[in-house]
Amino acid sequence: MNCPRCQGTMVTDYFLDMEDSGDVWMSGWRCLSCGEVVDPLILKHRQAQQAQYELVGAISKNPANKTHAPVAILSRKP
Repeated sequence: MNCPRCQGTMVTDYFLDMEDSGDVWMSGWRCLSCGEVVDPLILKHRQAQQAQYELVGAISKNPANKTHAPVAILSRKP
């Protein structure tokens, strides 16, 4: 696996979950070059975020969703 940040080499590493009980070990990947950490939960969140960006991009490219600039109405008083 290559690092998503620097394209370096990722190795399997084990992490201790200090927030919950402190006894939960989980596996993930750590980059030997830059130290980037990726685990299954991080991957899930990144995939969800990417899907949201793609959805917003598709909606904004749809001409039916374009809003037009407001038109100013000027009136003269007699």
